[in-house]
Amino acid sequence: MYSQKIHLLNRVNISGRDMHKKKACIALIMTACLMTMPIAMADSNDDIPTNATNTGVHDSLVAALVQADLVSTLQGDGPFTVFAPTDQAFTDAGIDLSTFDTDEENATLVDILLYHVYSGAVYAADVTDGLTVAMVNGDDATFTVTDGTVMVGDATVTTADVMSSNGVIHVIDKVLMPPVPYTGIGICYNSATHTIAAGASMEECGAYMYVENYSMGGEEFTGCYNTLSHVLTDTTQAICESYMWTPPVDIATTAMSTGIHSSLVGALSVSNLVSTLQGDGPFTVFAPTDQAFADAGIDLSTFDTDEEIAVLTDILLYHVYSGAVNAAGVTDGLTVAMVNGDDASFTVTDGTVMIGDATVVLADVPASNGVIHVIDKVLMPPADLVDIAAVAMSTGVHDSLVAALVKADLVSTLQGTGPFTVFAPTDQAFTDAGIDLDAFTTDEEIAALADILLYHVYSGAVHAADVTDGLTVAMVNGDDATFTVTDGTVMVGDATVTTADVMASNGVIHVIDKVLMPPADEPVIPDGCDFVIGLNDNGMAYDNTDLSIDVGQTVCWIWNDATMAHNVAQVREEGDTTRDVAGEYSGTAATTVDYRLTFTEDETFYYICEPHATTGMNGQVVVGTGISETPTTVVDSDDNTPGFTAGIAAIALIGALVVSGSRRR
Repeated sequence: MYSQKIHLLNRVNISGRDMHKKKACIALIMTACLMTMPIAMADSNDDIPTNATNTGVHDSLVAALVQADLVSTLQGDGPFTVFAPTDQAFTDAGIDLSTFDTDEENATLVDILLYHVYSGAVYAADVTDGLTVAMVNGDDATFTVTDGTVMVGDATVTTADVMSSNGVIHVIDKVLMPPVPYTGIGICYNSATHTIAAGASMEECGAYMYVENYSMGGEEFTGCYNTLSHVLTDTTQAICESYMWTPPVDIATTAMSTGIHSSLVGALSVSNLVSTLQGDGPFTVFAPTDQAFADAGIDLSTFDTDEEIAVLTDILLYHVYSGAVNAAGVTDGLTVAMVNGDDASFTVTDGTVMIGDATVVLADVPASNGVIHVIDKVLMPPADLVDIAAVAMSTGVHDSLVAALVKADLVSTLQGTGPFTVFAPTDQAFTDAGIDLDAFTTDEEIAALADILLYHVYSGAVHAADVTDGLTVAMVNGDDATFTVTDGTVMVGDATVTTADVMASNGVIHVIDKVLMPPADEPVIPDGCDFVIGLNDNGMAYDNTDLSIDVGQTVCWIWNDATMAHNVAQVREEGDTTRDVAGEYSGTAATTVDYRLTFTEDETFYYICEPHATTGMNGQVVVGTGISETPTTVVDSDDNTPGFTAGIAAIALIGALVVSGSRRR
């Protein structure tokens, strides 16, 4: 072809002075042809070995084909695609054909060469990035395509699509080495029992043999014997001869092959997670058995809506940890975040590992992208927590509490960051307490309601196990609440915790059977008073009927807007129901009273409420010793003067009362 081009050029009618330039061009063309001659001289009518022989840069490849007795193979009909390493590639690989002289070494050479051959004609334009194909030796080769450059493994295609009569050649710059067969730790599967022995080597898995009357240690044994581990198992010959070793494959494929994870595989398929667990990982998967799915009552046919499939996905990803963790790496109390975002906790007791309430029944099943631990239960993710107010709204037994929070404008408070501990009275508790929310209308009444509600809230998260008998804490309203614990039952005040540790996103709830009432605030002592005596809750008695004070202190009888009128009237002796007209007196009974007395000497002051004296509304004030030191005046009289003694006695009595009264004032 090139000589024809030169002949045509010589026939062109050109001037002598241009001849030199044309000859220079011809020389450049010839030089370029010579540089590419090994490929350019390939004849599409010749077979692959013949073309390789003629290139001048594949002598090592041709010699290797001759030594491996593969020339005739690549002269066959094909079609073949051959990735042909150059002589430099063989030199770079350090391959010395003279060292391949045994049958085993030549078999290795054959394996290397056939890893460069694909059965079929594939052109460079047909290769896509990420393409993986099986070569003639049985191993996979993967291609990458970057900016038009094709690579097979780590070798670059330097010249593509060299045509031959029985296929196509792609020249590459490196010798491809077949992947080394995996013989490490894998899975020993028993096809008879459908059980697996995790972490077994190929040698160990292949070392089972059935023996009859086998003598060991002076005893005869019939059963399954492992010649590598020297373990004897009393089992049948069929089971003993059913072990097969497989190298680790990805987690999803491993689950498909165990025979006891059909439900798990089905769930992964429904949730479109098979490809996820075939990814690079590494992953640690806690794989529930089919029985575990049955025990959990999970029917995959019921997961058909997007929401239901999302729930199933959440459950499955709660079984996956991102990272490879063997059983030996698990410690008691370890807590990790699973792929779904929720935490899972482990316990280790006497070598037995549990995750949540599921037991690891088979640990450390190797996979190419992680490790599998077989478990006996399906793990359920913890419910997504909502705030305390939202939890109360959802229980169905706290409608009154929620309504009270709304009225007191405390919903947003219990939706805050917290954490809070809320003692939540049930609707029945509100009914028993006689609380009518409609009656809270004024600012003062709503403030009182807020005070009651905040007496049920502690700032901080306290679980039932943290409560000790006699514990006293300050609630959010500022008042103290005291706890008792008896035989595991927790009480706050007089209310019993009926349901403990209801978790919320911002704290914890304990359900109680009574509404807690804040302790009454200590009365404010008005100026000028040392003690205040008022009315009790029903208004039919004084709230302090036996008061002891020091000489010089002031007692104030005060009440406002009482439901009935009352007063303070001194009586001579305890038990009297008639006022001493010469004694202390607050005046006519009234609904609002502010009456004050300062006591200046030792005595006992008895008093009644006139309108209710007969019903026992009375009291006493003991001043100092309670014994009056006022001397009794004795007046001598002439007994013969009628009425004289009686008159003098009356005058003396009146005088004494006047003096006594003036002393109290």
